[in-house]
Amino acid sequence: MDLQQLRTFTVIAQEGSLARASAQLFLSQPAISAQIKALESELRVKLFDRTPKGMTLTFAGKSLLQEATNALIAANNVSAKAQHFRQNAVSGEFKLGTISEPIVLRLGEFLATLIEKYPELRLSLSQGISGDISSRILNREIHAGYVIGEPQNPKISSIKLASITLRVVAPVKWKDRLSDATWQEIVQLPWLSTPEKCSFRQIASRMFARHGVRPQTVIEADQEIMLSDLVAQGIGLSLLREDIAAAGEASGKLAIWSPGIEIDHLYFIYLEEEEQSPFMQAFIPLVRQVWRL
Repeated sequence: MDLQQLRTFTVIAQEGSLARASAQLFLSQPAISAQIKALESELRVKLFDRTPKGMTLTFAGKSLLQEATNALIAANNVSAKAQHFRQNAVSGEFKLGTISEPIVLRLGEFLATLIEKYPELRLSLSQGISGDISSRILNREIHAGYVIGEPQNPKISSIKLASITLRVVAPVKWKDRLSDATWQEIVQLPWLSTPEKCSFRQIASRMFARHGVRPQTVIEADQEIMLSDLVAQGIGLSLLREDIAAAGEASGKLAIWSPGIEIDHLYFIYLEEEEQSPFMQAFIPLVRQVWRL
């Protein structure tokens, strides 16, 4: 069954005249008449009675008119959806750099939304520290990622997502010893740091510089959980996310040193020149949606 035949059928039914239908469809009257005859032959029913006053629907024609209209609407919907997919097609592999735990980044909601909206997309996740995420974006090894601390490279664009509070923590057995400690006394104790490219290292450096002191770094580690475990074992102090610090204190493994508090922000970053790419045009609105920005 030809959709053009159904369209001709509905227009003739609306106009009640071959001449008026011919003008609307930009077809000759013989062509229109031939289409209706072909449709009647295929359906094996008569659709119109031809009278001196025009074209009148038969009982069968009246019954089939709504079905023909529905079929044309459905065909238009298929075409519109196909056009939407062509215009909004996002496919291929998207590489996303992550830091910290998925719950902190709201990855579950973000990825579930991506998969639902762009089923042709393949996602590749890799974890690292903030400095590495920025370097890999600049080297085009990944498309986008999360970092703590606003990137300073002008080639990288960023979206501020949320504030991140960091606390200085110590072994719980040092709690009484540190209750009245000064910054000058704190830096005499062993300090557990992160690699130079890690944002925690930079944030800690700002914190110490503001107080005019420099700690004694004895160990570097690039994972918050490892730092937390080493502090709990009595190795030294460190700077941890407040949620990890609070959980460690609640479990009796860590002690939070009250004066040691810093606030920075979590960012979603990508190459500025890629902002108009199909990937980023699709993902940036979803990032804002997930974070209620």
